[in-house]
Amino acid sequence: MSKTMLDIVKKQDLLVVEDLHMIYKSGKIESPALRGVSFRVKAGEFVAIMGRSGCGKSTLLHIIGGLLTPSSGKVLIDGENIAKIRDRERTEIRRTKIGFIFQRFNLLPTLTARDNIELAARLRKNGHFDLGAAHELLRLLGLRDKMHHKPSELSGGEQQRVALARAVISHPALLLADEPTGNLDSVNAKMVLQMLKELNSRYNQTILMITHDHEAAGYANRIIEMRDGQLVERVQNNTLAMAFHMASASSQRSFCSMA
Repeated sequence: MSKTMLDIVKKQDLLVVEDLHMIYKSGKIESPALRGVSFRVKAGEFVAIMGRSGCGKSTLLHIIGGLLTPSSGKVLIDGENIAKIRDRERTEIRRTKIGFIFQRFNLLPTLTARDNIELAARLRKNGHFDLGAAHELLRLLGLRDKMHHKPSELSGGEQQRVALARAVISHPALLLADEPTGNLDSVNAKMVLQMLKELNSRYNQTILMITHDHEAAGYANRIIEMRDGQLVERVQNNTLAMAFHMASASSQRSFCSMA
């Protein structure tokens, strides 16, 4: 086991999900979206939840982010069960401890890249904005020359990087990424995923990402597969998955050389 993985094992659980159920009701019809989901994420982990559309992963992420209230079960962030607190308290936890990256960017169109980031920082830190930290983050994300551009003047990849900067500028305990590469081409998708990996490895940012893309999930330290509202498989160390792909590629090359 690598030193990074050993360090993660020693850390405390930042997120604990226990026996989570979510049932949507329409008249007398009940549609279960989550069926007893349980898992834990330690501080400093990068975890991917992977599954097809309709498997319940977006519902799960929205409950963890305090945007939905589950039918039953627990969601503990830093030891506090956000499934059982009042809306105002849940909003405060979202503001101070959780960062969001959405598939559709959700940038304010009339503000520049810097202003979108500054507004998020001021809302989360009661008016405080660290310009030096913002410049360093924009440099890391390759956006120093885009600070004064509005979203309409940015490419899709650049908009998602601004959204990423906005999400982490206040150092949230937990970063939730909802299909962050879903609207990007392969080049920009790879760039965003590499930056998520960099934020995790360099700054110890805890990340929970949902995706239907195996390649995107491969950037995480741990993969949890979801199907029909349940967790069905877990890969504890993503090195195993990487080794499998390398072995498969090697076998394919050997086969081709024989042909």
